[in-house]
Amino acid sequence: MIKLKNSVENLEAYFVNDIPCRVKLDANEGSNYLLNEGLCFDDLKANLYPDSDSVELREKLSLYYNCKSENILMGNGSSELINMVINAYCEKGEKVLSFIPSFSMYQTYCDLCGATYIGVNTNEDFTQDIDKLIEKVNELNPKIVILCNPNNPTGYITPRNDVIKLLDSVKNSLIIVDEAYADFFENSVVDLINSYENLIVMRTLSKAFGLAGLRVGSLIANENLVKYVWKVKVPYNLNILSQYGALKALNSIELVKSYIQNIKDLRLKLSQDLRNLNFTVYESGANFIFTKSPVDNLFEKLMSCGVLIRKFNFNGKVYNRITIGTKEENEILLEEIKNIIEG
Repeated sequence: MIKLKNSVENLEAYFVNDIPCRVKLDANEGSNYLLNEGLCFDDLKANLYPDSDSVELREKLSLYYNCKSENILMGNGSSELINMVINAYCEKGEKVLSFIPSFSMYQTYCDLCGATYIGVNTNEDFTQDIDKLIEKVNELNPKIVILCNPNNPTGYITPRNDVIKLLDSVKNSLIIVDEAYADFFENSVVDLINSYENLIVMRTLSKAFGLAGLRVGSLIANENLVKYVWKVKVPYNLNILSQYGALKALNSIELVKSYIQNIKDLRLKLSQDLRNLNFTVYESGANFIFTKSPVDNLFEKLMSCGVLIRKFNFNGKVYNRITIGTKEENEILLEEIKNIIEG
């Protein structure tokens, strides 16, 4: 068999567990509220390639993100864009720095291109010391620094002043602020893209818009940075169905705002309900909460009841990430947890 390149050979393939369930709270997906009646095409030209530059979609998104369309590069989810940037900028062995725990794919994308991923540990309560990150940047001189804000999986919100402090302190590294969940906590730094030549902000329609299945992500930066990254963008990377669906969804911004507020209200209630059951619940700015359960093997016990959450192991301890579901889904979750505790 022909040998894979060294940076790929030892990677574990990423498989998504397709587990039958009645309540799915494990993947931070949003509700199907914008396109729940499907998509209706008057004239679907499936025989033609999609708009490779996503011109109309970028124009529409520029109004939502309050920037120019020239500041936006579209991707097949923001994950593709993060991978694109790492591949574009990192030579073999060059360093990428981020807090850990954070989004696991950062390391995978580094491994794929031979870059060295270095994690800076969060505090015991999963808060992030921005001075510690800046100190590591000065020590290691990484090519890229990635800050997930709010952070996945912990939900931690990096204060805007801390993000600005990082930007003011780091001039020789590209800084990616991954704002996949920023719609749920108004803390974006998109407005700073023209103030810092090394800033890239990643956004997505997967979470607050509930369009994870369409895979629509945005890279937002100053025009020069966008032009540089555009060099490695694959033509036609965003298909015609995704572009059309995203455009339809962007006609309903007031509905999106209402959904976001509903998730915030449900997040607050679920957090308090779990605290009343002796869970440790960490503050979250996302559409999920990060918890430490008083129940052993909670993930497995809930899965046997048809309720899916996500399990993490950090420093020998088990934690759970729970997506904020609908009111009814959250009630089923709580009911099953109470049954487990009482049983």
